Amino acid sequence: MIPSLLDLGVEQQAVVDLPFHGSHVITGAPGAGKTVMALYRAWALATVGRPVALLTRSNLLHQYLAQMAPDLTEALNVTTYHRWVRDFWRRRFRTEPPRTDEEGWSYDWTEMQRDCILHRVGSTAHLVIDEGQMLPVAFYQLCRILGVGVTVCADENQRIDDDQSTVSEICRALAPQSDPLVLRENRRNSREIALLASAFHEGAGYGGDLPSRVGRAPTVLKVPSLEHLLTGVSHYYTAHPERSIGIICRSTQLLREIESGLTGLGLAKHTQAYVHDDRHRNAVDFSTRPIRLVSTASMKGLEFDSVFVPDLDVYTEDPTSAAARLRFFVLCTRAREDLHFAHLGPREPAIVSGIPEPLLMRHAG
Repeated sequence: MIPSLLDLGVEQQAVVDLPFHGSHVITGAPGAGKTVMALYRAWALATVGRPVALLTRSNLLHQYLAQMAPDLTEALNVTTYHRWVRDFWRRRFRTEPPRTDEEGWSYDWTEMQRDCILHRVGSTAHLVIDEGQMLPVAFYQLCRILGVGVTVCADENQRIDDDQSTVSEICRALAPQSDPLVLRENRRNSREIALLASAFHEGAGYGGDLPSRVGRAPTVLKVPSLEHLLTGVSHYYTAHPERSIGIICRSTQLLREIESGLTGLGLAKHTQAYVHDDRHRNAVDFSTRPIRLVSTASMKGLEFDSVFVPDLDVYTEDPTSAAARLRFFVLCTRAREDLHFAHLGPREPAIVSGIPEPLLMRHAG
């Protein structure tokens, strides 16, 4: 849930109080409230009459914010990074932005920067960007050329690809008005979940202050079949109907299989799946249907009371690789109360086999 202004912590209130001019960078570990603060920052700018756009990482996160905080988002242009770039370019140049790939997801930033300089293109807009580490440095350089004010919420410990940005790179590109504002308090996860996440963290520790709220230790379940696991999910939902449940899958094929399996168990009215390129599954109602199926590609920025990872067997990468550890770091931090991994194979996958108890408890399903 989105906290009210009165419920914000001291660190978070400092974001609301940032000056309305210039560029600013906010950083912090998962659970520190960066997405919430991006929302409040955009709302604060809009209330003083600034033209502001809130850029989210994905369409699913866009839907989440619009539904969870309609009073805050009704005055905002909440959009995605790609939509904003394309809309801006079409308005200024009456054409599509120059691209370097056939799919249209990579832009020719050098040409775009040159065109904006030659045509003296500028903007009075202010952008508030969530998950800012996911965007390339060249985008921030373009913003500076345009004279766009930017507030960036970023966690460089969640960078997945090398072409994404570190906090220091973002700062160099934007020349913010002050040093990055750091949010340290984890307001999402239980202490047990945060401790497990720290085992996958590439740095010396979790990356933020460990929460004081305690809960159940995360578990690894060895199950005889997917059907057995889904029956367990059904029983869990019956026992905890007030909790939101996130089932996070590596592949959309498994996501659809699980949706079908839960439908067969009579949970169709309580279940919804999100697949970004499927017109039948590209919208989620976050106020109903508490069992939500998403892919790892769509999970960033989301949170659930309870998380199930049903396909531990497919995580066969080198467990010491930065990409594999980062994926599990992000997976862990999606859960507020309960976290369950499941595998069908006889052996526990290497990515978790080295995690000792009591950080990760083992059970036969």
